[in-house]
Amino acid sequence: MHWLFAVGILVSLLVVSAIIFSNKPPEGPNRFGSNAPSVGFVSAVQGFFSNYFNFTGRASRSEFWYAMLFYVVACFALGFLNVPDILVSIFLLGTLIPFFSVTARRLHDTNRSGWFQLVSWFAPVGTIIAIFWFSEPPRD
Repeated sequence: MHWLFAVGILVSLLVVSAIIFSNKPPEGPNRFGSNAPSVGFVSAVQGFFSNYFNFTGRASRSEFWYAMLFYVVACFALGFLNVPDILVSIFLLGTLIPFFSVTARRLHDTNRSGWFQLVSWFAPVGTIIAIFWFSEPPRD
């Protein structure tokens, strides 16, 4: 039965690789738009929710990290306040798409495809690589 799990992971990796390389964005400078401006905490949280389905463009480091700070603090607050699990699940499902969209826009700011956020799913090495990419300055 373990071999079936290993084959499933291998097939998943091959499918993801095929998708990434078949939908490669255009090459060259500014292929994802102009550089994103730095924003404050409130603007980042507003952008997190207002750009709900926006997977194009760029997100600055400050916009990304302030949005992640809001997300982590909100999750800790929900856990600390002992909120019922159904409300926590609703919050997590409601913020799942904006989480992926701001991550894709942040990777665009480093001149990478948003699909590279899948690297972070392979802990611990993939997570470390993703954090390094999210912390990089913008590139053209």
